[in-house]
Amino acid sequence: MKALSDISKIGILMIGVALLVIAGIAVHFYITFLQRVPPPSPPPPFHAYCRYNAVIIHANQDLENLEVLDNRSIRLCSFDRIRAGSEELCAVGGSGLYVVQAGEYKKIVECVEEEIIKFD
Repeated sequence: MKALSDISKIGILMIGVALLVIAGIAVHFYITFLQRVPPPSPPPPFHAYCRYNAVIIHANQDLENLEVLDNRSIRLCSFDRIRAGSEELCAVGGSGLYVVQAGEYKKIVECVEEEIIKFD
């Protein structure tokens, strides 16, 4: 009986040592890998894209004084205020590059001609 008691004590001791080793590995993993991951960056103030010769602007936050410019910095559209979660539309002349800017944030949008294939 004494031998069985000694074996169970050794088993409990080994389980304790194993748990300490696992805890040490977890702390090492946290210190070396998880602290190096930078925090996520905040979302941009707006998202802009082009469809059918129109620039569509989706506001992620309240925007003021938003402008759409062509590649020669000629203002095509200007919006005084766009509320968060809403969208605005700016008709552009055709294919090309356009700059959408609100304050310091700018985004370049490319419009391309979309070919319509008709099957007769």
